[in-house]
Amino acid sequence: MLTPMQMKFAQLLVYGIEGIPISKTEAATRAGYSDAPREGSIMTNPNKYPLVCAYISNLRDEVREKYGISFEGHLEELARIRDQGKKDSRNLASAATTEIARGKVAGYYIDQKVIRHGNIDDMNLAQLYEKMRTIKEKNERLIKAKEALARSSAESESESKETTVKKLPSPPKKSDPDSTS
Repeated sequence: MLTPMQMKFAQLLVYGIEGIPISKTEAATRAGYSDAPREGSIMTNPNKYPLVCAYISNLRDEVREKYGISFEGHLEELARIRDQGKKDSRNLASAATTEIARGKVAGYYIDQKVIRHGNIDDMNLAQLYEKMRTIKEKNERLIKAKEALARSSAESESESKETTVKKLPSPPKKSDPDSTS
């Protein structure tokens, strides 16, 4: 299960401070971790902290659903802004910046550098299947963690309902004056 500090870290990372995005290090610091740069980095590693990563993913899904952000809609809005800028020759930088910020909140942008060696076109079929198997294995822990979070959430809701039902007193039995017994 997630610790309160892990939950706070995930919430700060997804929601930021007053809607302003913050870094992993700042989220870890505000969540109470002493070695924030290290903790902020490794807690977003699905191999080390799959439950935290699954929780972050669930929070991002909620944000996307709440604000109606979809990848396709995001791309359409960016294209509309681009087309309007070309047609009107106006500066639509603020509109584009706002849309990009929405995409960042939804998790469509990841700030990282990747050094590539080779090309998918250079791989043979066996190498492609091996690469797909590796990708699946890497993400399997995250998928299992998301399922575990969903199960524990459902179980805690069920326990909450059962507790509520058990705590309610049963209504007193009324004697029926018309009864012959």
